[in-house]
Amino acid sequence: MGASGWDYYMPYQEDRYLAFVTLRQLVFEAGEFVWAVSGKNASDDPGRPTTEDELWSEEVVRLKGTHSILDMYKVLDDGEEPTYGYLPYAYETFEEYMALVKEHGNPEYGVVIPVGEAEAYAAAGDTKLTRDHVELLIPLAKFPGFGRFAVLHDDQGAPAELYFWGFSGD
Repeated sequence: MGASGWDYYMPYQEDRYLAFVTLRQLVFEAGEFVWAVSGKNASDDPGRPTTEDELWSEEVVRLKGTHSILDMYKVLDDGEEPTYGYLPYAYETFEEYMALVKEHGNPEYGVVIPVGEAEAYAAAGDTKLTRDHVELLIPLAKFPGFGRFAVLHDDQGAPAELYFWGFSGD
């Protein structure tokens, strides 16, 4: 099937982890993920799991993922570096990636990384991102198995939403 892109908007709240956990729960309850056992969108499968423990108990799900935010397990705070020794966006080619894997080991997949001010400015020309900037942000999630999030602002410059996006699945 290959990795699939996903994206979600959540109302802004300071506690990004709570927003992340709430989003995961909403996606699970709505069945907005691929149920790898049947190969269907879970919302179309009456036999889909009723708990996340049930979902992840299936080996095929652990291998293929859900092609959704459910494949992510951790959201980092601003300035917090991933714990695997190198950034998922620090390479451009597969060869560079493999050199880093050889040097540092496999990266810690399933991590959602915030867009910092410098990265926001480089991608969108602004540090107060809005929905108008989303298309410019999407390329920042260029590697499967990692998610990104950005704070989006309203017309007055106040935080209004959290935007989560990435690629995951087999």
